[in-house]
Amino acid sequence: MHKTKQNLWPTSRSVRALLSLAGAALTAGAFAQVAPAPAAEAPKPAATADEEVVVLSPFEVTSESTNGYAAATTLAGNRLNTELRDIGSAVSVITSEFLKDIGATDNRTLLQYTTGSEVGGTYGNFGGNGNGASLDESGKLINPNQNTRIRGLTAADNARDFFLSDIPWDGYSVDGVDLQRGPNSILFGQGSPAGMINVRTKQAMFRNANEVQFRLGSYGANRQSLDVNRVLLDEELALRVAALRNDDQFKQDPAQSMDKRIYGAVRWEPKTLKKNGMRTILKANYEAGQIRSNNPRTLPPMDRITPGSKPAATR
Repeated sequence: MHKTKQNLWPTSRSVRALLSLAGAALTAGAFAQVAPAPAAEAPKPAATADEEVVVLSPFEVTSESTNGYAAATTLAGNRLNTELRDIGSAVSVITSEFLKDIGATDNRTLLQYTTGSEVGGTYGNFGGNGNGASLDESGKLINPNQNTRIRGLTAADNARDFFLSDIPWDGYSVDGVDLQRGPNSILFGQGSPAGMINVRTKQAMFRNANEVQFRLGSYGANRQSLDVNRVLLDEELALRVAALRNDDQFKQDPAQSMDKRIYGAVRWEPKTLKKNGMRTILKANYEAGQIRSNNPRTLPPMDRITPGSKPAATR
């Protein structure tokens, strides 16, 4: 009886056949997975010579870059146009729209609404000077706009376009306020331990605009202001003029304050110097005015002659 042996290993011919089938299957799968090449994109038209690329100045912040109460950038952090989220100090940027809505025209009427700030006198919550060292009102009566306290320390330095100034600012010529809480001298050399209050003056714009305001207050107080912007040469020369007459009256007699001012700003961008994406901007502003005031007192009369305590009786 013969036994048939089953060949468990295929012959060389069978192996070649299987390899051929496997290769064909792999080739078909590879061709099936290849996607058709995308069509070539049409070339974009080259920029014409008339198109001008405008680069915003890193040293300028305007009201047109804000959205309502929210300001995205400021110069307060490092004197460059920097986003607020990239600044490593406590800075509050007050926009022109916020100033108008709350009716703020100076430090006394603004710092009631900001973080970590106090105001002295009739508009605030403490008497005397902002430094808290004495109860003498002489400094406050001379310039009540600087009678402030930031972070509970002392009065903040006041600046005008980031230059220290003792001139009391008024909203008629101001485009916004930067309130920096805490020392900032490590960044650009200015700022008391309390902080700094910087006002950004209005600048001439390349669009015509007009604004007139009239207010009435208690005890006969009234305020009138005018703001006019005119384009003299299209995209080259602009002029802005503002005027103020502010008459403050108080219940306390004979306290009163009369503030008259005029402000002007000019902007010139010579077209002959606009070449290769570069431009030259010349800006200047000027303010003149007169303040006559007899500011109200918030503290009772002080006796600087009578000793505070009597000496002990001698036996």
